[in-house]
Amino acid sequence: MKTTFYRSRPFLLLIFLLGGSVAGAQTTMPNVTRDLLNQSGSFRVSNYDITPIYTMAGPEGRILGYPYLDTTFAKTNVVFYQNIAKPGVKPILELADVPVRYNITANDLEFLVENKTVKAVSGERVKQFKMDRNGQTTTFVNATEVGAPADVRGFFEQVNDGKLRLLIRHQIYVKKPSYNVALNVGSKDTELIKEAIWYTSDGKTLTRFSPGRKALLAAMKDKEEPVNAYLKDKKPDLKNRAALLDVFTFYNSL
Repeated sequence: MKTTFYRSRPFLLLIFLLGGSVAGAQTTMPNVTRDLLNQSGSFRVSNYDITPIYTMAGPEGRILGYPYLDTTFAKTNVVFYQNIAKPGVKPILELADVPVRYNITANDLEFLVENKTVKAVSGERVKQFKMDRNGQTTTFVNATEVGAPADVRGFFEQVNDGKLRLLIRHQIYVKKPSYNVALNVGSKDTELIKEAIWYTSDGKTLTRFSPGRKALLAAMKDKEEPVNAYLKDKKPDLKNRAALLDVFTFYNSL
């Protein structure tokens, strides 16, 4: 089901994103961490509003979707590139078990400081974060850690670790209104469509990847013979995430 926001009511949008997220939060923030975020110059009050991307004049349309990986906050461990504590106190490079959500479009991590108060930090300051949701831990690493070009910002989901990593790039595609006023046809709505694109990385080079036998053998050409034998023996469904992960685990064990 798509989430619908009305352009003419940005305040209601803010209430939805904050109120709904509070209800879905899975952890609370200790007072010492709350004070740190309130006092640190690295964090700002989050006032991100997706309505400006809607540029069509005339009768109101809707914004379908949202700019987050997930609108709910999840218990997260965050590792920063630089100290986030205020001057004169013990340096802090990591926060543990804090409620966070990832704004893909803005490349921000948003922290639920207290009821309906959200502080954001730029993803440029974050090296990686590990998010616990529904009993599963998902690791996200900064694009600079996987050999991405300088113009690629944000994070990649790290499916496995090792000399060859399997990654997923989550991004938001904005489908703008197609409405033609003169003909009165088309859609007045803006759609935020979440996409997931596979990549591989050896730490230096990031390569787009389409799961399949040919692509696997190309990515693992230094161990092509044993990998090919594995594929013939196991006959994994390479469209299945778990089976694909098993192939990478096997390769990294060689």
